[in-house]
Amino acid sequence: MLRNALRTLAAQRTRLALTVLAIVFGVAFVAGVLTLKDSITEASASAAADDFAGVAVGVRADPDPGTPDRPALDARLVDRLRALPGVGAVRGSVSGPAVVVDRKGDLVGRVEEAVGTNHAPGPDGVDPLYRVTSGRAPTAPGQVAIDDAGARSAGYRVGDRLRVVAGGGTLDATLVGTVHADDARIRLGATLTLFDTATAQRLFAAPGAYDLITVSTPPKTKTPDAALPQAVRALVPAGAETVTGAELTSERRELAAAGTAGLATGLLVFAGIALFVGTFIITNTFTMLIGRRTRELALLRAVGATRRQVTRSVRFEALATGLVGALLGLLLGIALAAGLLALLRGTDAEPPRGPLVVRPTTILWSLLVGVGVTVAAAWLPTRKVARIPPMAALRAHLPGPAGLLRRNLIGLLLIVLGVGGGYATVRTAPGGDGQSVLIVVCGMVAVTGVLMLIPLLSVAVIGLLARPLTRVFGVTGRLASRNALRDPRRTAATASALMIGLFLVTGLTVIGASLKDSLDHAAARGLTADYAVSTTLRDPIAPATVERIGRLPHVAAASVYRTATAEIAGGERELAALDPVAGPAVMRFDFVEGGPETLRTDLFVERTEAKARGLKVGSTVAVTFPDGAPGTLRVGGIFRANPIALPYLVSTTTLDPHLERPVGRQVFVRSLPGEAKALQATLDEAFGADPALRVQSKNDLRKGLAAGIDLLLNIVYGLLGMAVMIAVIGIVNTLAMSVLERTREIGLLRAIGLDARRVRDLIRLEAALISLFGGLLGVGLGVGVGVLAVRGIDLGNVPLGATIPWLRIALFVLGAIGVGVLAAAWPARRAARMSVLGALGTE
Repeated sequence: MLRNALRTLAAQRTRLALTVLAIVFGVAFVAGVLTLKDSITEASASAAADDFAGVAVGVRADPDPGTPDRPALDARLVDRLRALPGVGAVRGSVSGPAVVVDRKGDLVGRVEEAVGTNHAPGPDGVDPLYRVTSGRAPTAPGQVAIDDAGARSAGYRVGDRLRVVAGGGTLDATLVGTVHADDARIRLGATLTLFDTATAQRLFAAPGAYDLITVSTPPKTKTPDAALPQAVRALVPAGAETVTGAELTSERRELAAAGTAGLATGLLVFAGIALFVGTFIITNTFTMLIGRRTRELALLRAVGATRRQVTRSVRFEALATGLVGALLGLLLGIALAAGLLALLRGTDAEPPRGPLVVRPTTILWSLLVGVGVTVAAAWLPTRKVARIPPMAALRAHLPGPAGLLRRNLIGLLLIVLGVGGGYATVRTAPGGDGQSVLIVVCGMVAVTGVLMLIPLLSVAVIGLLARPLTRVFGVTGRLASRNALRDPRRTAATASALMIGLFLVTGLTVIGASLKDSLDHAAARGLTADYAVSTTLRDPIAPATVERIGRLPHVAAASVYRTATAEIAGGERELAALDPVAGPAVMRFDFVEGGPETLRTDLFVERTEAKARGLKVGSTVAVTFPDGAPGTLRVGGIFRANPIALPYLVSTTTLDPHLERPVGRQVFVRSLPGEAKALQATLDEAFGADPALRVQSKNDLRKGLAAGIDLLLNIVYGLLGMAVMIAVIGIVNTLAMSVLERTREIGLLRAIGLDARRVRDLIRLEAALISLFGGLLGVGLGVGVGVLAVRGIDLGNVPLGATIPWLRIALFVLGAIGVGVLAAAWPARRAARMSVLGALGTE
C-alpha cells in the first residue's frame, strides 16, 4: 500500500501540483504574516535595547514636571557619581520633542517620535551614544546636529541654516554636523536633533537640570559591581528613582513591543483570515481529488485491501502532499515578508531596520497549517469512500453523495444561535468589556451556519441566475449553469473562499462609511467655529499664541480647548475646558437641561453620562483636580452628544488654577459675520509659515475625521486583498480539476459540434456564475452583519447610524465576476486545447 501511494503521487503529477499549489498559497500568507510581525517586533525591541547598552545604573527624576520638591539632577550630581569606584562613564541627558523642518517648510520624518536631546561628551570629548559622521557636535546656542538619515531626507548639508520646532516654538540654527546613532526612535523613522546641553535644558526642562543620568562601567568590565547600585542610590536626592540598566532596557523593550502590539494583532487577525480561506481551498481540492479516485480505491478494496489500508494509504498521500506544500509555502511566505520589508524601506511606513526573524513558532504553525489542514481535509472524503462497498463503487454509476438535510438543519440552527446571541449581547450589555468578543464569537457562529447552507442556497440562487444566462448565451449558458448545479457541494466550496473575502470587505466598508458619515454630521452640527489652530507636535500651544489669536482682526470669538485628567464622581475621567465667554460661541451645545450661562462656575455633563451617573441640573459632584486639590462642582447643564467635546466640561477659569501650565493643543476661532474668508487670510498670514501650527477650516476638520477611517480601510483592503487572491487561486484550482474530471465529457461535446471558442466560453461562464453567486452571498452577508455591527458600536458621545455605500458594493459584485473570468483563463484554455479523440478515450 505504501508503494501504491508513492506511485499514485508520481502518476498524478498535474492533480498533485494543483493540490500542492492550494496548500502553498494557504500557508505562504500565514508564514509571511508571522515572519513580518516577528521581524518588526524584534527590530523595535532590539533598537530600544541598544539605547542602554553598557549602562549599569540609571537615575531619573519624577516624570511629572509639576511634582512638588522635584529633585535636582544636575552637573554636581554627575560629578559625584563619576567619582564613585567602578564607574566608567556618567552621562546626563535631557530630551523632548523636536522636529526638523525641510526646505519646503514641511516636517521631516515620523513627527510623533521625533526627539531632541543634548550632546553630552565625556572627558575624552566624545559622546558614546552619538558618533559624529561629518562636521562636529554642537557646542553653543544656535548650533545643531541631526542624524544622517534626517539630513538626507531634508536635503541639508553641514553649514546650512535650518529650522527646528522644539520647546513650543521654532528655532533657527546652523547645522554644524551629522551623527550616527542606534537610537530606537531613529530606526522607527523619526529625526534626532542634538543641541548643546544648556540649550536642551532650556527647551525641555530647566536650566542646569537633567531628566536622566546613566552610569556605565568601564568598557572591559563584563560584570558590573553588585554594590554599584547601592552606592549610586546613596548619592541620589530624595524623590529621584534609581534603576538598573537591565530594568531600563526591559522597559524600553516593553514600550517598543507595546508600540507594535496593534500591528502584530492586526497581522495575526489577517493571518487567521487567510488560514480560514485557505482551509476551504485545500478541503475542496482534496475532496475533488479523492472523489475522482473512487473507482481506483474501490478496485484496491476488491483485490484484497482492507478499509483501514485504503484509508491509511490516502492519508499518507495527504501527509506527503501537505508536507511538501507546507515547506514550499513556508519558503514563499518568508520571501514575501522579506520583499515587503524591502519595499517599505524609504517610505513613510518604513519599519524599523533589523534582520529577518523566522521563529520556530512560525515554522511550527506553517507545518501545522499545511499538514494538519490537508490531512483533515482528506479524512472525511476518504472515510466516505472507504464505506462504499467495492462492488458498488465499480458499477457504471457511482452512489451519489448523502443528502444535505442534516447539514442544512445544523446550518439553520447555527444562524439562529449566532444572530440571536449577537442581538442579545447588544441589547443587554451595551458598552460592556466583553461585548466585542461576544459579538465576534456570535458572528463567527452565524457565518459558519451560512457556510453550511451554501449548497442549498447555490441551487436556488444559481437556478435563478441560469435563466438570463441561457437567454443571452443559449446552449453554452445552459451547459454552464448545469455544470455549476451538478455538484452543489463543489460549487459551495468554490464560492465559499470568495464569499469570505467579500463578506469581510463589505462589512468593513459599511462600518467605515457609517462611522465617516456619523462623525461628519456630528462634527458639522457640534462645531460653530469657522477655523481651528492646532499644534502639529506633542508640545501644546503656547499661552502667548492663544492670546495672539484672540487679538487678530475679523475674530468674533476664540477659545482654547484644554483637556486634563481628573477624578470625577469616584472615577478617573477626562475633563475638557473652554473659555467661559467664547466657548459657547465656538462650540454648539444642545442642552436638555440648564444652559451655557453657568459655564463659568459649573460643570456640564453629556446626557448619556449624566443618566448613567444619576446626575441632574443642581446635583453636586465631588472632583479631585489634576494637582490633587479636592473640590465640589454643581451640574449646571446637561447636553446632547457632541463629537468635539468630552462628556465632562468646565470653564478654563475653573480648571486653570489647578494646572501648572494651563496650555492646550487646539484653539477654535469664529469669524465676524461675513468675514470668514478674511479671517482665513489673516490666520494664514499669521501662522501659515510656522510648521509647528496648523490652520484648518471646519471642512478640513471634518475631512480629517474621515481621512483616518479611509487610511485604516485602505490598509484593511490591502491585507484582505491577499485573502481574495487566495480565493482566486482556489477558483483556478477547482476549475482546473473540474476540467480534468470532465475530460471525456468535454471531448464528447467537441465531437458533437461544440467548437474550442464555445468550450472556453463554457468554462468562463461557469466560473463567472459561481463567482457571482459567491459575490452576492458575501456582499449580502457583509451588508447585514455591517449594519448589525454599527447598531452595536458605542461611540459614547456620537450618535451612530448605518450607511450603505451602494455604488462601492456594486463594484465589489462586478469585481467578483471579473475574478471568476480571470480565474477561468487557464482552465478554459486547457479545455479548449484538448484532443477530441484523446478526451473520448479517457476513463
